[in-house]
Amino acid sequence: MQSGPTISPAPPVAAGTIASPLDALQSLAERAETELLAALAAAPRLPGDLWRLLSALDATALPLLGRAAAVSAAVLLTYLAVRYLTRRRRERAAVTRSAFAGLVTLAGLEFLALLAAALVGRVMLVRVFGIPPGSTGFTSNVTVSLIRWLFGLTLALVLFQPAVKRFRLAALDDAGARKAVQRVALILAAGHAHIVLLNAAQRGGLALPSVKLISCVVAIAMAASAIRLLAVLKQHGMGAVARFIAATLTLATLALWIWGWATLDFDLYHGAIGTITILLLAVALDRAVAISIRDSRRPAAMRLLFVLRVVVDALAAAFVIRIVVEFWVVGALGALPAAAWPAFSARLGFASFVLVLAVALAAAIHAWTEAKLTPPEAAMTAQEREYRLARLSTVLPIIRFVAIGLIGVVFSLVALSAIGVDITPLMAGAGIIGLAVSFGSQTLVKDIVSGIFYMLDDVFRLGETIEACGRSGRLEQINLRSVRLRDDAGRLHTIPLGDLGTVTNHSRRLVRMSVSVPLAAMPEQAELARFSRDAAAALRSEPMIHAAIAGDIAVRLSEPDSSGEGAITLAFNLTAATADRAQPLVQRLVEEAVEEARLAGSAGAVAIAVADLPTVPLPPVPVPAPSPTPAAAATMPQPLAMP
Repeated sequence: MQSGPTISPAPPVAAGTIASPLDALQSLAERAETELLAALAAAPRLPGDLWRLLSALDATALPLLGRAAAVSAAVLLTYLAVRYLTRRRRERAAVTRSAFAGLVTLAGLEFLALLAAALVGRVMLVRVFGIPPGSTGFTSNVTVSLIRWLFGLTLALVLFQPAVKRFRLAALDDAGARKAVQRVALILAAGHAHIVLLNAAQRGGLALPSVKLISCVVAIAMAASAIRLLAVLKQHGMGAVARFIAATLTLATLALWIWGWATLDFDLYHGAIGTITILLLAVALDRAVAISIRDSRRPAAMRLLFVLRVVVDALAAAFVIRIVVEFWVVGALGALPAAAWPAFSARLGFASFVLVLAVALAAAIHAWTEAKLTPPEAAMTAQEREYRLARLSTVLPIIRFVAIGLIGVVFSLVALSAIGVDITPLMAGAGIIGLAVSFGSQTLVKDIVSGIFYMLDDVFRLGETIEACGRSGRLEQINLRSVRLRDDAGRLHTIPLGDLGTVTNHSRRLVRMSVSVPLAAMPEQAELARFSRDAAAALRSEPMIHAAIAGDIAVRLSEPDSSGEGAITLAFNLTAATADRAQPLVQRLVEEAVEEARLAGSAGAVAIAVADLPTVPLPPVPVPAPSPTPAAAATMPQPLAMP
């Protein structure tokens, strides 16, 4: 991007000079007036100053122009050659199914050409012409400005993608994308060229007011060209929001450039350019990930792309924060001494890494819970999926809330401690607040703790019918401190978890399942024992049936009578919710056990019967007769005395 000229920074403003915002505005207005009067005063002298500067050129300028032309030609040829050699790879990346992978590949190939050009330029300067790194001569300025122009061109190619419509950041047709790249390249070329020429003119003796005037005029012309380009792109499909954002950024950049000349300090301008660059790249990557999520058909890939999208956004935010702190807080505002910036920069980098890691962990936990809440359809039946979803949707949202909350608190404290903030008062204050809250909200704590233990004990799940606190209904929602029941009349009851007390789960009542294998003849005892053992083991080998069975599996033999009808029956208790969907599986397992045991005398298909458990009435509680009162005792008949 366009860089600032090589000028001496303005002296810092002494502390206490500006006493209030009104004084700051007044000082800003006075400074702007001073700069404007100086520019107007320099305007009449500008043609004469430029003529004297051109007249002062001698034969020593020709070698400088030759070296600058040689380095520029080598850089441009390298850039074009690398782009030509990688054109096939760019074409293949353009048709990649994954938008994110395709955009990353295209951007990597574009920046590879830029990197190769930068390396060639450095080798030409240092090895061929012997110019030390960091020098500010004409050849070095030309090379650096050319590399920065190529960076701007590469960024425009990545964002507008003239050959790949689906990767474009803005909604443009092919002609509009080509016009955008070409016009942006010309505008940036004018900006970097005028910086190189102004630096050379300043070293040749051009007065600073004249330099400021020329640069401001060129910057205004560049901004006008950019606004004109936006008006042209409107005809090629660019939306109003995108044009408004681009125009706002253009005017803000122009204002910061002029302010840099007024204060002779371009830190704000450099910070704005870095922030805009990072944001544009982040938005392009975010859009590519969003397209990949939309086009993906696999839930696992979609969740992985979601985590990647969150990480990309978090990294962009971390870079923007670092740029803002470096160029605005430290450079422009002077809130931190320049000598202390290297150490603070390392701490800020570690804190940013901690926060990005926290965001990545939170996104991974969210994706994991979503994966558990959406089991694969091919792995189980619809009834099994419903059972699994009822169990997981009860517990996982609470686990996710608690885990993300802990990650946010712990990693935030670590990040604050890393940048030098004393977290001891924060932790002490949090402890005091927690103690006060615990005393003032004992009911809330009771509800939350009760809910945790209800979840751990698996007392109820979503969709089950329960009875608690004098209310009965279907469990529709489990919150952090309450549950919601919908009764048969359609009324919704909200009951705090701490008030549930004894819970009766009607969805987990037991029924008696009897599996009968008809017998036409009496098999041998060894065959019966082997069949009973294999059938019971097969039933308990299935997790769903094993979890639902309560008690032992009883085996009863009915010997064939005179009519030839007999059976061997497996009977066991299991939950009513599982009985209906488990019948086909139970029948298949028992039939396989019959075949493996080679049970002689078996005849007919396996029959399954499900019945409710018999209700055993409670014995009556004897009620003792009340003791008679003295008045009643006097009126009671007295037993006759024995003679």
